[in-house]
This record gives sequence, C-alpha cells and structure tokens, in this order.
Amino acid sequence: MKILALFGVVIAFVSAIDLEHKDCGSTAKIVKVFSDDCSEAVCKLHKGSSYSMQISFIPAGEVKALKASLAGVIAGVELPFPLPEPDGCKALVKGSCPISEGTEVTFKEALKVEPSYPALKVTSRWRLGTPDNKKFLCVDIPVIIVS
Repeated sequence: MKILALFGVVIAFVSAIDLEHKDCGSTAKIVKVFSDDCSEAVCKLHKGSSYSMQISFIPAGEVKALKASLAGVIAGVELPFPLPEPDGCKALVKGSCPISEGTEVTFKEALKVEPSYPALKVTSRWRLGTPDNKKFLCVDIPVIIVS
C-alpha cells in the first residue's frame, strides 16, 4: 500500500509541467511556474477548455493580503482579463495569509479559454500585489491559444 501511495505522489509530481516564464519586475523570489494542464513548456490553450497556472514564490517581506491580476500582452499592449478569484489569499493552495517573510507559498488560478478568443500567441502577465497596489510579483508566461 505504501508503494502505491508513493507511486501516486511521483506521478502527481511528474505530471506538473514547468512553464517557460520571465520575471517582469518581482521583489519576491519566483521558485516555480507550472501547470498540471499543459504538456509543453509553452502551453497550448484550447478554446473552450479550462487551465490552471500555479506560481510558487517567496516574498521578500511579510504579506498580509494579496490582490491578483492577469493581463494578456499583445504587441506590447496589456489587455486586462477578469480573474474568477482576485483575492490572492483565497487562491493560495500552499500556505495562507498572512505570509511570513521567507515562507514559500503557491498561488493557483484557473481560467476558461473562451471560444470567442482569437487563436494567437500571447504573453499572460500575472501579478500579485497588496490591496493598496504595491506589486511584488510579476510573471510573464507565453501561451498559444489554439482552436
């Protein structure tokens, strides 16, 4: 039974794909950017499907509350996308608010790729900050929206 449980943990760990990403101005240390829903480092998002992105990070200081935002960056122009849960504390799957300095936490947000979205390459820009708009995490993740 222990071997079966260990095998399940290994499969779950292996199934999460590390995503290509770029720090776009974080004060927090980005540990890992990954998704269980992608099979490649640049995720192909199929219209009509839902995908989750996870970002593990370590803040440089104490964080009492989190505000999450997402924008698509196309030709240098940011187009905001509404998040189902903009309260970043509620979107933590590892850790909770308040977050102590030096504590690793994981943020997870799931989004549906609407059938009306155009098929194109886009940079998804994820930001986490405080409710008073002090940004401490910014991650650019390239994705491809496909039919």
